[in-house]
Amino acid sequence: MCAILCCACQMWYNAAMARLSLILFSCALSGFAAEAVAAGDPVNGRQLAVARKCTGCHGMDGNARSTSFRVTPMLAGQPASYLVKEMRNYASGKRIDESEDEQMAKAAAELSPGEMEDIAAFYEAQSRY
Repeated sequence: MCAILCCACQMWYNAAMARLSLILFSCALSGFAAEAVAAGDPVNGRQLAVARKCTGCHGMDGNARSTSFRVTPMLAGQPASYLVKEMRNYASGKRIDESEDEQMAKAAAELSPGEMEDIAAFYEAQSRY
């Protein structure tokens, strides 16, 4: 009887540890996910987008209406985390493909990380047409 009870206790203990491990793993992952998402202020982002002339190419609502031969990316509805990543890539020189990218690289280099997050939050909140 004692051996059966100990076996049952061991099974309960293993199941409890497995659940606890899963809970802790989930909590750890959610912490990383929270850091990956930009937490910008879309209201300030709108003001920055106008002041920094982002709207000149990308449009006031992020639905770019390019008149040049190069297609300007539409930012409306894009995930803020993606937009911040690309602005950082431009600012660091990691992403420069064409001459117009140099303009974007210069503009991004002048932004602080917080300003990038705010602008990204603004464009993420816009609807694609």
